Amino acid sequence: MKIAVIGTINRDLILPFGGAPIQSLGGIFYTTSALSEFGGDEIALYPVSFIGNDLTNPFESVIDKNANIDQSGLILLDQKNHKVILEYKSPEERVEQALLNFPPLEWKQIKPFLSLDFYLVNLITGWDLSYKAYQKLSRKKYDRMYLDVHFLVMGIDEMGRRFPRRPDDIKNWIQGSKFIQMNQREFEIITDNSMHYLAFYEQYFKKDQVLIITLGREGARMIYHKDKKIRHKYTSGFALSHIADTTGCGDVFGAAFVWGYLKTNDINQALEFANKAGAANCLLKGTDEMDLLPSKIEEFNE
Repeated sequence: MKIAVIGTINRDLILPFGGAPIQSLGGIFYTTSALSEFGGDEIALYPVSFIGNDLTNPFESVIDKNANIDQSGLILLDQKNHKVILEYKSPEERVEQALLNFPPLEWKQIKPFLSLDFYLVNLITGWDLSYKAYQKLSRKKYDRMYLDVHFLVMGIDEMGRRFPRRPDDIKNWIQGSKFIQMNQREFEIITDNSMHYLAFYEQYFKKDQVLIITLGREGARMIYHKDKKIRHKYTSGFALSHIADTTGCGDVFGAAFVWGYLKTNDINQALEFANKAGAANCLLKGTDEMDLLPSKIEEFNE
């Protein structure tokens, strides 16, 4: 099974709430490394991202440990790698600063990967992929596309600090992939905190689409259309005795949903698995401990 993961690989500096700083690869590396652990030799992963000239050697030393990750989609730029500073004000609330930004990926970078089985687009910066390239991919692969809205709904100031911003073309982005993921805050930004999620689905989504809203420690909800009715599934969160780091939980959730769906063709089973994976990621520090993710998920099955 061949999966493209399209977005941005970050260098993360994580300043946890009440904890020691963590330096880690981030962005779509959370998605890619989680899928790598889930799929083993059943999967071939193609991360598509620009990469800075200061990251090539350390990144290759990490990625070489994962035989199922193909590096042909990594485009070297003559600049330092995109960096994100994440400062947590509480275990889940954070402020972010993005530095050394990359340009958007264009169609010429996506076109070589049109023969793959699935496409996970994770908008780590919000401008990771040009809208024109996204549209072209949608016209060809819509049924096999998963979009994590993420920072599409965040602007950036001159200091690299991120702030809420609802793009005018958000509905066009949403309707470009069969599966759409967003968290509660992103949902509130898009709807101006004035719309029920069922009304939001009815107004913004096509009948064959699946909307997933992650709710942090409260779990996740899924809205979809079946038998001429809008359906809703809610899965509750988990009581965690401690939280090591919540960075990347949404990215791991998306990776788990995609893997669960591709394995079972059942969105309900996929949601349950993704909910466990997102919670399990809270027990890990950065992507350096991603090899522990499967065993942490198993703890929720006991």
